[in-house]
Amino acid sequence: MNIQQTLQQAAALFGRGDPKGARQLGEQVLKQAPNNPAALQIVGIAHCQLGEPKLGVPLLRRALKAGGDNPGSRFNLARALVDAGELAEAEALAGAPGQPDAMRRLHADILKALGRPWEAAMAYQQIVEANPQDADSWNNLGNIRHELGELEAALAALQQARTLRPDSAIIYTNIGRVLASMSRYDDSALAFQEAVRLDPRNPAVLIEFGHALTRLDRSREALVAYADAARIDSTNPETFVAMGLAFMDLEDRARAEQSYRFALNARPDFGPASLNLGILLEQGNRIAELEALLRQTESRGAKGADIDYLKAMVLRRQGKLDAALALARDARSASINPAVRSHFVGQVADQLGETGLAFAAFEEMHWAMAQSPLGQGIDRRAYQAEVEQLAARTTPEWFARWPAITLPREPASPVFMVGFPRSGTTLLDTILLGHPSVHVLEEVPILAQVADELGGFDRIAEIGKDQADRLRGRYFEELARVAPESAGKLIVDKNPLSMMRAPLIHRLFPDARIIFAMRHPCDVVLSCFMQNFKLTQAMASFLDLTSGSLLYDRVMAYWQQCRGIFPLNVHEVRYETMVADVEGTVRPVFDFLGLEWDPGVLDHQRTAKARGFIRTPSYGQVTEPIYTRATGRWERYRPQLAQVLPILEPWVAAFGYGSTAPVELGADG
Repeated sequence: MNIQQTLQQAAALFGRGDPKGARQLGEQVLKQAPNNPAALQIVGIAHCQLGEPKLGVPLLRRALKAGGDNPGSRFNLARALVDAGELAEAEALAGAPGQPDAMRRLHADILKALGRPWEAAMAYQQIVEANPQDADSWNNLGNIRHELGELEAALAALQQARTLRPDSAIIYTNIGRVLASMSRYDDSALAFQEAVRLDPRNPAVLIEFGHALTRLDRSREALVAYADAARIDSTNPETFVAMGLAFMDLEDRARAEQSYRFALNARPDFGPASLNLGILLEQGNRIAELEALLRQTESRGAKGADIDYLKAMVLRRQGKLDAALALARDARSASINPAVRSHFVGQVADQLGETGLAFAAFEEMHWAMAQSPLGQGIDRRAYQAEVEQLAARTTPEWFARWPAITLPREPASPVFMVGFPRSGTTLLDTILLGHPSVHVLEEVPILAQVADELGGFDRIAEIGKDQADRLRGRYFEELARVAPESAGKLIVDKNPLSMMRAPLIHRLFPDARIIFAMRHPCDVVLSCFMQNFKLTQAMASFLDLTSGSLLYDRVMAYWQQCRGIFPLNVHEVRYETMVADVEGTVRPVFDFLGLEWDPGVLDHQRTAKARGFIRTPSYGQVTEPIYTRATGRWERYRPQLAQVLPILEPWVAAFGYGSTAPVELGADG
């Protein structure tokens, strides 16, 4: 067989997907004719296809010098240089004038890889102007425009690519990414949905679709996409972390933990899995497990910002606040929610007395929350307007029109624990939970579900006995479903803003006892501002101090209005009194509830650790000894609160807290 026949056979082997066989034949030719350009091309390309571009590049260079200098050979060398990481030489070769379209596209790719996006964008623009039917270049132009922040231009380029190639899942995926950057989250989800339809077996596309649904607070639907991705590729830890985050949104902590552990099984050193598992353990007060996770993670060689943040959580729980703060401030990665990180920094800085740093961190947290998809879709003043509307409709005349009804005394009415958020309800409910005859329902929205079933606030006045019995039955049915262990115990339904449902409570449970938690208005509003609440219409009010203070004013005015209209059976508990004298404050609460005194309730730390996960932001504080450092904390933030003190001053006086005016020292100091 002569050289020409051998080369033809080698080319045929390439066509059949056998680069190793082609290389062997090419090497045979080179033994006879060391400078044969075709053989040099075959062996060089074979090395590249077999993952050895550094071996292929010298051969392809020789091919050009040996007389094989043609557009195809130059393209092969440029491609090999890119694969070998020799981008400067590749750019010089591909950027020469008069190159064919394939080389011009490669040149644009090289410019992007070299960190020269503006030049890459210009190169792609020139390509599509010369060849408007080039869908790949329109797609690449859209991606580079997206990277440059030119969102409208990026979307226009990608839409042109879609017109030329409407069956391309990758183009729809890129469109979805741009739409998300434009805060067009619903449209983004639709684009990803179409990408999934076009390529349902592509796990990367399914993951992107899941992320889009999660941004829209559609976590249950996102889980379907993530599960499909996991079935296709069970080795990708990113999929399981995404599933864990979705389960956390749905408050299914057991499945979230399982998902994070699946991610670690797939890749033991995967930082985002360790990080999110650590957050879950810390929130559940499982500190020994958190410390063990950190040791295990470090032993696996995992490093980076995710692990630094994990270590910061451990250090904070160990009381090493300075070290925790230093690590957390520098811990930035795509896996660390910026709002969560800023919240952590603010909390630790506050504990260290660094009020300026703390307040700045909380402002940064709220900015990040406001920029999130949920934050952009919520009007932070809407809930205040809703409270004002309730106040306008809740009148003595309205109450007087209610039909008289007699309700059964069994099952016994629940006790409702209300108060403005951050008024000490978590400490109080933990103490109550320590009594063997009490079950605390912690912020489970059963009463809200009953209100939804009723169909509207004004319909409260129309409730007759039959409907009252039905709605009460609905409450107790849901209670039995979510808390079967509560049977036979006194139910304490703790949901602070249920105070807004005082008319419904009185209509369905007229004999209900209500515990009203109270705290200095300035401390309450400041504490709400310092929390990383999941954004709802109500919680969005705490994105700034002014809206939070206005909400406090509206809520307290409505609560006082309801107490003046309805004969509510209320026992007030003042936070400052409780932390100063726990037994003296809570004994009357147990008397109010008709329960015998049990000294064991005072061991709130034991109760908190036994209850595991606590839904409220106070989950870590209630495992500590009772402290008074949060009493009067607002004084340290007086400069930052100055603008809202006039809103809160009337309530400070009304609730017997004196005045917000600074204490002036006399001449003797």
